[in-house]
Formats: sequence, C-alpha cells, structure tokens
Amino acid sequence: MDWDLCKTFMAVAETGSFMAAARRLSTSHPTVSRDIAALEAQLGTKLLLRTAGGLALTAQGHSFRPHAEAMAAAALQAEIAVAADARKARGTVRLSIGATLASHWLMPHLPDFLLAHDHVQLDIVTYPYPASVRKREADIVLRPTDSGEENLIGRRIGRLGAGFYASRRYAAERRLPERAGEWKGHRVIGFADPAAHAQLARWSDSVTRQGTVVMRCSSQGDMLAAACAGVGICPLACFVAESHPELVRVAPQKLGSLTELWLLAHPDLVELPAVRAVIDFVAARARLDRVRLRG
Repeated sequence: MDWDLCKTFMAVAETGSFMAAARRLSTSHPTVSRDIAALEAQLGTKLLLRTAGGLALTAQGHSFRPHAEAMAAAALQAEIAVAADARKARGTVRLSIGATLASHWLMPHLPDFLLAHDHVQLDIVTYPYPASVRKREADIVLRPTDSGEENLIGRRIGRLGAGFYASRRYAAERRLPERAGEWKGHRVIGFADPAAHAQLARWSDSVTRQGTVVMRCSSQGDMLAAACAGVGICPLACFVAESHPELVRVAPQKLGSLTELWLLAHPDLVELPAVRAVIDFVAARARLDRVRLRG
C-alpha cells in the first residue's frame, strides 16, 4: 500500500476537507482528491462521504483510520532512525516544558527517541517560570506564546483542549450539570493563582459561576487529585483527565481552548543536529497526538 496515499487520507480525516488537507500537505486540491480516489480503489471501498458540514468518514473509513495512524507512527520511527544514522546527533539538549505536558504526554514517548539517539542526553526543565533560551536555561521551549522578547524561531504545533471533570463517585451522588442554570449546588475546584492560568480560569469562572467554589489549587496536578478524590467538579486539560478512568466528563459540549502550543528555539541553535532532532521529534509527536491534545 502506498504510504503517501495514507498520509493524504490522514490529512483529510483530520481537517475535514480536501482544500484544508492540500494546504497542510503543500499540494493541490485535485491532487488530494485523486489520492483519495486511488486509495479507495486500492481498498475497494469508500472511506469518505460528503455532508453539509464537510467530508466525513464512512464506517470503513473509521475502521481504516487507526491502521493509518499506526503506519504514521511507524514512518515517524523510520524517519528518526534514518536521520540518526545520516547525521549523528550528540550532546545535551535542554527542553523547557510544562510539568503537566511533560509527565502526562511527552514522557511515555521518550524511550523510543532516546533509543534512536543514543548520543543525546535530554534535560527536561519544568520550572514554574518561563525558561530563557538566551540565558541558556533551555535550548528549546514548548510554551503557550510565540517568540516574545527573545526573538526565538519556531512554530505552533498544536492546541490543548480543556473540559470539566468529576469523579464517578461524585457523579453517582447527583445529576451532573449540562447547562448554565444547572450548576447551582455543585462543588467546584478553582484556581489559587488565576493569573498563571488566565484563559482557562476566566472560562471556568464564566461557566461555573452558579456553583460553589470549595477548593482552590495552584497546580493542575493538585486539581486532578482533588477531582479524583471526589471533592468536586474541576476544569482539566482533556489529555490528562481522559487517562483517568475514575473521572467522567461533565457537560461534554463545554470544550474550552486551553492554549496553543509553540515550539521555539534560538536561531543559532536550531540547526544543531541534537537540537534539530528534539524539535522534529516533539513536533511530529504533537502532530500524531493532535486529536488527543485537543480533547
């Protein structure tokens, strides 16, 4: 099976249109359309259908998608291995990343990266304040803002979605709210430092204003623990909460955009083999996990 055709299918499945997929792949609308037709001919079935809201997957398309995602993951590993052999990356790379993203998203994928780059030492920096690349506190930063005052270069690699979550025990004791007027009488876990989570805190306060704040926490880790313990309803990054089966989504239509993710580095460092290897790996991982990160 032609991997390029599967790559086109993944782009269309994620964007919902031939035009958007063409922009992502830096190709043309007719080329994308022809690739999908060729893939459907190879498989002998329809993978996509047109709806009023754009393109949607057929039942066969839904069945095929996880296999295409597995092929994408294998292709990523192949690219990493080839790049490692072609231009050996070596040295220490310091990556500044939020503690929640590091532990709940990136860390499980690092063994494969380090196995492919056995001459790279990766330092994960999770300071609560922004690390400075110019001061060499980090070589690469993953953060919710663009270059800022340091004139870094890079790009947006994804977005994080947030939702409301409660423990199954809490949900069993009362009817969970679905609309704004149904939050009265519910216990809410809020932010002890709203400025550190400004966008999410404003969104949460707006939706839950009729509820009662019974606890405030300064970290997502503590908020997660409080929600799992049944303290109340809590706003959490979806990729964190949905890895905990003891939690249930509250008002699932209330999806908030938590933040955008920017992967940045100093222009003098970006082409160093070790730094480039880490940048490429993190960006590719975010691309593969796009749906999970958005929630």
